[in-house]
Amino acid sequence: MDIRRTVGDNIRGYRHKKNYTQEKLAVLSGLHINYISSVERGERNLGIVNLVKIAKALRIPSEYLLIPRSHESIGPAVNAAKKV
Repeated sequence: MDIRRTVGDNIRGYRHKKNYTQEKLAVLSGLHINYISSVERGERNLGIVNLVKIAKALRIPSEYLLIPRSHESIGPAVNAAKKV
């Protein structure tokens, strides 16, 4: 799987687990909603700075966005991130 798709799927999965809309994630991360949308679709190369902004907005470690995982495994990762 393409890393852009992996990151996009992970962002979408964590966003859904937090019950955030794309708009809310955009506001919390300081990025444009169209940017968030295109990243989630795997259409954009995501820079490190923006990856960190999104991870901070989702309150998860940045590396969680890089790990290929199923949407089912995102729930336990979110719970583990709360303990960090």
